[in-house]
Amino acid sequence: MASMFSPLFQYLHNLSSLSILHYFLILTLTSLFLIFVFPHMITTQTRSSNPTLGLPPSPPALPLLGHLHHLSSLPHRSLKNLSSLYGPIMYLRLGSVPAVILSSAAAVEESIRFHDTALSSRPQVAVADILMYGSTDVAFSPYGEYWRQTRRICVSHLLSTKMVQLFGVIREQEVSELVGKIRSVSSSSGDVGVNLSQLLFKLANDIVCRAALGFKLSDDGSNRAHGLLKDFILYLGTTLVGEHVPCLGWLDWLTGIKKRMRKTAKGLDSFFESIIEEHVKAKTDYLEDVKYGDQMEGSDLVDILLNIKENDDDIRVSLSRNNIKAIILDMFAAGTDSVYTTIEWAMAELIKNPQEMKRVQDEVRSIVNTAGKLTEELVEKMAYLNAAIKETFRLHPPLVLLVPRESIKDIDLMGYQIPSGTRFIINAWAIGRDQNTWERADEFMPERFLGSDVDYNGQHFGLIPFGVGRRTCPGIGFATATVSFALASLLHHFDWDLPNAMKGKPLDMSELNGITIHKKLDLILKARSYNSI
Repeated sequence: MASMFSPLFQYLHNLSSLSILHYFLILTLTSLFLIFVFPHMITTQTRSSNPTLGLPPSPPALPLLGHLHHLSSLPHRSLKNLSSLYGPIMYLRLGSVPAVILSSAAAVEESIRFHDTALSSRPQVAVADILMYGSTDVAFSPYGEYWRQTRRICVSHLLSTKMVQLFGVIREQEVSELVGKIRSVSSSSGDVGVNLSQLLFKLANDIVCRAALGFKLSDDGSNRAHGLLKDFILYLGTTLVGEHVPCLGWLDWLTGIKKRMRKTAKGLDSFFESIIEEHVKAKTDYLEDVKYGDQMEGSDLVDILLNIKENDDDIRVSLSRNNIKAIILDMFAAGTDSVYTTIEWAMAELIKNPQEMKRVQDEVRSIVNTAGKLTEELVEKMAYLNAAIKETFRLHPPLVLLVPRESIKDIDLMGYQIPSGTRFIINAWAIGRDQNTWERADEFMPERFLGSDVDYNGQHFGLIPFGVGRRTCPGIGFATATVSFALASLLHHFDWDLPNAMKGKPLDMSELNGITIHKKLDLILKARSYNSI
């Protein structure tokens, strides 16, 4: 019986701050619930949903829990296994939430080509409502005029090509600091190695902080704010039990998870309110006179959002301070975790595949040694490096299940009738490893992308790490610029190897679930400075 409720027990296990008394009370109440309620329930044994409704195939379900018992602590893997049995379009009942799972490029292509508008909304998610000011950010806000206008702000101004280029100075400075830290740590650590995971997280966080706020948290001494942002990212990847099984919602209350989320949200609100107030007071004369589209170097994202709020009559929604905070929080969620985990996975794959490591390092060093200095313009010319990044996105998309969509009307998809209000989940991880789309799909083979026009901008449905259609992430340029320059720098400046204690053993590539999929164990590597002379 316990295996049927593994998602609930995994949820309880992850709440490490609970006392033994809390665990005992929770398990006691859960046991009583199972003893007195479940004997009166009959397990659904049919292979598919009610055929008269025209729904896609689905596995056997349980009353109340639906198909939750089929999911493990790594849902993207469970869903891929289920799709191999029930097809690339599959219907699940996640507790009380009806959901359609798309697990192939063909299924995603048909849904986007014919139903992109109908599938462009977002479900109401309790976590986003708590942390994102009622889902008034860009990623979680429902389809409508507010979303269209805020996404326009991000695409055209906050994360435009021009702004991404202006932030290049920040990227170069922070990556240079990272290289210096690695040199310092590696010279004193001996064979212990450097914790690359921790250093990459700090790199991504510092770049986002400087671009969004104008300063690094480490420079400001804001240890509390740093902790709040880490908690924010952790909670954003959490699913509340009561959202899927309302009658078990008391678990969320009993464990205090909602209370802790609200405490984090309140702390972040206070922090960002003080930042906005400082920006208002420190506004320069030119910033008040120019339109946001003409922002000069030195402006951060808070500056630009405040200027839009006050000076742009073309934006047909009113941006409150809470809206500005929600949009900035989007930048932290998307710009920190996704960037550092992608570089981490890329380095792990290259360490596992030394021939690929040598090939990409030879390319990077040849181009840099000829030019004399590594620049972002040079990185664009590194065909094999960029192929390795695409291959990393294929095998390890940051958001393995993307951000769920919700249908706003009934649709006919691949012959199935999907009712309005159904949640749509795209398994980008399964699509990237689909044997029908990719030759030797589970192998790290960057050369598959050499001479190929396949890209990750949402136009090729087999490679969609940043989403697809109207809901494609607007931060692609910012994220990939950071990933490619940082990775090129690491490969140019250092030769990498496993510490002696780990040599001869396979590198642990286990995953840890969250809003993005991390390596379960930090990546510890030996770094030896490369001398180009």
